[in-house]
Amino acid sequence: MTSTFFGLEIARRGLQAQQRALDVTGHNVSNANTPGYTRQEAVMATTPPYPVSGLSVPAGAGQVGSGVEISEIRRLRDGFLDLQYRGENNALGYWEARWDAIQKVETILNEPSDSGLSKVFEQFWQSLEDLSKNPESLAARSTVLERGKALAETFNYLDRQLQALQKDLDSTIKVKVDEVNSFARQIADLNRQIQKIEVAGQRANDLRDKRDLLLDQLSKDINIQVREDANGMVQVGIGGRLLVEGDRVDELNVDTTKVGNDNFYKVVWKADNQDVQVTGGTIRGLIEMRGYLDENKKPVVGSVLEIRSKLDNMAKTLVQVFNHGTTDNKYKGHYNGYGLEGSTYKLFFKEKDDNQNNNTGGLSEEVNAGNIAVHDDVLNDLNKIAASKTKPTDITGGAGDGLNALDLAQLLKQEKISELGNATFDGYYQAAIGELGVQGQQAKRMAENQQLLVSQLDSNRQEVSGVSLDEEMVNMIRFQHAYAAAARVITALDEMLDLIIGRMGLVGR
Repeated sequence: MTSTFFGLEIARRGLQAQQRALDVTGHNVSNANTPGYTRQEAVMATTPPYPVSGLSVPAGAGQVGSGVEISEIRRLRDGFLDLQYRGENNALGYWEARWDAIQKVETILNEPSDSGLSKVFEQFWQSLEDLSKNPESLAARSTVLERGKALAETFNYLDRQLQALQKDLDSTIKVKVDEVNSFARQIADLNRQIQKIEVAGQRANDLRDKRDLLLDQLSKDINIQVREDANGMVQVGIGGRLLVEGDRVDELNVDTTKVGNDNFYKVVWKADNQDVQVTGGTIRGLIEMRGYLDENKKPVVGSVLEIRSKLDNMAKTLVQVFNHGTTDNKYKGHYNGYGLEGSTYKLFFKEKDDNQNNNTGGLSEEVNAGNIAVHDDVLNDLNKIAASKTKPTDITGGAGDGLNALDLAQLLKQEKISELGNATFDGYYQAAIGELGVQGQQAKRMAENQQLLVSQLDSNRQEVSGVSLDEEMVNMIRFQHAYAAAARVITALDEMLDLIIGRMGLVGR
């Protein structure tokens, strides 16, 4: 037979189970706004029944329920939604990095505007047009010189700013690599704590929430693959190699010896300096925007580097054709023209720190947007600006004919240059700006689309894992009533026991 106090034990178990369920509900309500928190649920199960024998049944044939217990406090989370979220979050990091960098490039180029390169080109061309009409005017010559200096300085400025942007992106890559290592160490530490708790048969729900939040943040920085082992520890891989394995971390590093000639950072494994297969995330977006040069100084990816390369080509071609004319001799260039006092063989543009007054001056392979400058010949003497095709002394009046200045103006405005892909200077630059604009539109569109997709996936996760205060209030009332009912059972049993203890054996007294 069961004990007289057997019913009290059942009711006690009911009280404890409902109280624990209320505790879980309170924990959910308290963490309704905690980032990364996953709703928990107290899973109730009946305790093993008690076999009861009777007069008409053999021993063990009857069973009486023994109450309820909390078998598990589980997290309500969908692993498939986590996988989807992290994949799309990785793409979001990539496109946001590209969009942010392209915005900075567009700010530097500042097109269209009154201070952009195209406007400075236009002003230089206009000054040559004016000089062709008044070749003897010192004011017109001074304007050409100042516009030429402004053009060279604009090239210099744009190159400096773009180079600084590359360095900034490069520094951000190192910051992100350090951030990845920090996340990895925290995940490994949580792995260790979770294993210690769960080998004892308990569930480390709150620690798992912290770990999942770190994995979400890590997925935005770099492409990761996540797998949980039988001990509750996650393995985090990048490109087929483990970043986190249990409580061990194989950290990343940045190396400047593996990226050609620009001394930019390349992401490698710290242990053996092998390349990391970075295929997505913020770090990939930063690398693609920054770019680098290979051993042959050829651009390898990088929108910023591509713009710099095009400006370099534009500056080098300007120095070449403006100084020496076109290869078909249609335009003779400044070198073959005549100054106001009859001087010839003078250069207008040069490479900085190169003042050679010869045929090779200004044609160095090192001429680029960063070092183009106006030659000292014309800086020191306005009369040496070669506006004339013939010596002024051969022309009536001795002022010069202005035809060379006109040719130079037409060369800048109308001539299609083979080195520029058979485009004019203006056309070449506008094509580069247009291409950057298309890339910017794509990056912005993709970033916005990815943000919507990530938000939708997060909303789907919240439907499963998020805390609904309305639902928790319903659960709280439900468990409260069940607790009150279990307490009422104890009260009833107490009255029964009081009857038995206080009144039995009093008959006949």
